[in-house]
Amino acid sequence: MSAGRSVDGPVTVHLPDELPVLTRRGWRILLEVLVELAADPVEDGPGEGGSDDS
Repeated sequence: MSAGRSVDGPVTVHLPDELPVLTRRGWRILLEVLVELAADPVEDGPGEGGSDDS
């Protein structure tokens, strides 16, 4: 799916029955991704369903 395309209707997500077994390398990559995501600044704004009126 391209970034500019919207989806109308339900979206189906297929998940595996069991979690995959991660190797040390896999865990290291996952940890690096999580650290990068945590390091990104988060803009302060209204929460879900909140109002930005102050």
